[in-house]
Amino acid sequence: MEDSVIKNEKQVFFNQIKGEICEVNVEDKFCNVVLSLGHENVRHASFVTKTELFNAYKDTVNLGDKVMIRFYISSRKKHDRWYTTASILDIQKL
Repeated sequence: MEDSVIKNEKQVFFNQIKGEICEVNVEDKFCNVVLSLGHENVRHASFVTKTELFNAYKDTVNLGDKVMIRFYISSRKKHDRWYTTASILDIQKL
């Protein structure tokens, strides 16, 4: 967990999910990782992080890898609609 975004020891439990990486998009400021989740009812979930933070993982995770992502959820309201973002705290290969 040395390369994770988790900066303090106060919080012990985090949201986490396991899945297979099916897409990685790297842009100038932000990156997103899409996981394929589920067994019988396969669905996708997208997680975002800053590009500078993703650089710690880009050489260790590849398409098709099974990973566990720790994340936090945040929402904001814009133009009378809610937008929710799942931000990556840590990625661990399984």
